[in-house]
Amino acid sequence: MRFFNYMLIIGCFLCLNTDATGQIFDKSILKRYEECWSAKKEITLLDTVKVAMSKKKIEEHFRRHDFIQTFGCAYEENDIQQNSIRAVYRAIIQSTRNRNVELRDDLLAALRANPPRPDNLMREYSIYVNIPLRNGVKAARYEIKILDLVAVSTIESSVSVWTRIVTRFAYKEDFNKVKETKQVESEFVQVMQKAQEILTAIERKKFSSMKKMLSIGNVADVYPETIDELSFGDSMHLFDEHNQKKTYLGIYLGKGIFASETPDHGVVVCKFGEERLYGIRIDTNTFRRTTTIFAELNYQAPEIILQCLFIKFGTKKPQGLPSLDSI
Repeated sequence: MRFFNYMLIIGCFLCLNTDATGQIFDKSILKRYEECWSAKKEITLLDTVKVAMSKKKIEEHFRRHDFIQTFGCAYEENDIQQNSIRAVYRAIIQSTRNRNVELRDDLLAALRANPPRPDNLMREYSIYVNIPLRNGVKAARYEIKILDLVAVSTIESSVSVWTRIVTRFAYKEDFNKVKETKQVESEFVQVMQKAQEILTAIERKKFSSMKKMLSIGNVADVYPETIDELSFGDSMHLFDEHNQKKTYLGIYLGKGIFASETPDHGVVVCKFGEERLYGIRIDTNTFRRTTTIFAELNYQAPEIILQCLFIKFGTKKPQGLPSLDSI
């Protein structure tokens, strides 16, 4: 089945691309950039949120009443409302992670029913969480106040959104049972920072640095079984078509795009199926996840950055596809 899935992707690649290089993205993207993360007139969402986190401290009256502050951000959708929902969701999840409690309610359903937007007045929510106790769990009401919800144009998206929220237990007795275990305002911002460093290392062809950042040499925590299960930062091995004992490392980036070492072209960025241009094939039995936080927080590399990398590395791509008989 795994081999079938892989062949299906190769088949789609052959059908959808009209030339051997598979250049399906708009090359005018490169005019915006000096490097993929460095646009001439644009800022990153990461830098925007880091500035907000340094300047926006929790107000004293919230702190005195047992609130904690967390941040969230989103850029994945081309829609302010959807990005607002994602950003608020991430901020609330960070709050529950800090306090080591689990959601009891369907948080996404609650946010979609009354969506937060930068231009409306929906700023407060109430949900239920489970407090872990020695003899089971206790349901507790959890109060959420949105203090800032800002749409901003960034490198990642023209409708990126960041938010600042405060949260607390509705009743003091619940607060006394579970005080916050961490003081992390946004793990997702930390993940964005690490991912940006990884993508920059790939752009600069510093594959060894990227391996260290992803702990590639460690024992895997998860072994994805199919291409559909791959998450940003998952690794794989590719073998030489002429000498299967020779293998090369590949790193999945998202949207069917991955970076890989090759026999004769150094580090490349390509789509599934294009590895055949370099005389290598993916061993689908070698998918590994040594860094789980990207999957845990549902990190997705910005599509515009993947396009930039794909086009930059496509300029020296071999021109000839293998014949169908050799697949």
